[in-house]
Amino acid sequence: MPGLSCREAIRRWEQKTGISPSEAKEVSLICQLPSPIDRLDDSINQFEQVTKLSLSTNSIDRIVPMPRLKYLTILSLARNNLKNLRNLDDVASTLEQLWVSYNQIDRLEGIAPLQKLHTLYIANNKIRSWDEVGKCAQLADSR
Repeated sequence: MPGLSCREAIRRWEQKTGISPSEAKEVSLICQLPSPIDRLDDSINQFEQVTKLSLSTNSIDRIVPMPRLKYLTILSLARNNLKNLRNLDDVASTLEQLWVSYNQIDRLEGIAPLQKLHTLYIANNKIRSWDEVGKCAQLADSR
């Protein structure tokens, strides 16, 4: 069974909640059944006012640029199929919490620009080197 598109998941969320994506502050697209979201696309940028975006327990394999999410402070992408943390530059000045546990991440490339990040949940990934964990410490020390 093919996965659900991001655009379709947003359409269903809007129907269910009655909230316009452009006005939403907190959005939960967790565990979309019967088909999980299989990939993010530009439609995620409809959430221009969102501060908390939960996309956990889907089948998302990569993060897309999010230039219009200027207020995002919490991003939850736990229990997906992410392999890296690229494309977070657009939210680097606002993101405070990043939840990416239970993915396929093996390196922490992409977190250095996150200026306000103070919470990183990254357990149960494929990180095998303490050097990668050291990147978190370097990030904290640079503040």
